[in-house]
Amino acid sequence: MTRNSLSVLVLAVFLTLASSLPALAAPILAVDKPVFDFGTIPQGKKLDYVFRLINKGDAPLTITKTRTSCGCTVASVSSKTIAPGKSTELKITFDSASFGGKVSKTITVESNDPATPTTTLTIKGTINEELVVTPRQLNLGQTKVGSSKELSVALENHGERTIRILSVTTPMPQVKAISKKQTLKPGETAQVNVTVTPRPEDRFLSGFLVVATDIPGKPEITVPLYGSVAK
Repeated sequence: MTRNSLSVLVLAVFLTLASSLPALAAPILAVDKPVFDFGTIPQGKKLDYVFRLINKGDAPLTITKTRTSCGCTVASVSSKTIAPGKSTELKITFDSASFGGKVSKTITVESNDPATPTTTLTIKGTINEELVVTPRQLNLGQTKVGSSKELSVALENHGERTIRILSVTTPMPQVKAISKKQTLKPGETAQVNVTVTPRPEDRFLSGFLVVATDIPGKPEITVPLYGSVAK
């Protein structure tokens, strides 16, 4: 028998033995709907949703860890061990209070699935801001001690109902803010006049405005302020 013939024979015997051995049992993580599009919701609404995690393998599946892409989303799994053919629920809560426009957030699920140890789930949609603030942060620039500077912030009602501006305040003694309107009909804009008067001891200015409204789920809007002081 030649060397080539012997090699072919050994390979044939190996393949025959390998095919007769039972496949190793392994878990397989599958998700019923890995992407959840929640459409359009008002800013400030908390959204609850449940992903269904399924073990399509033939060994127990263990969920070792879940991570979310930001603190706005909380995820919890009802059972960390899933028997073959069974499923469990991954409950998520998304808080839209800090977002506007199109958003996309992810939840990462780590498991003992040998083929796919990491699975990514997605929630996405559009957050409708009822009250839009422009600019979203106010650069005060440089202001001299002994002088004042006036700037403005616009509040625009993008919702479908009248909004009440309850107050515009700031913890900064160097800053005064006054809104020219207390109610905004849909489509209307209000101007907030901001006056900055630095104190002699100031070198930098850093703080915020707080716009209090009657918007459900979003009763306060914070506008950061920053600037410098010239002697």
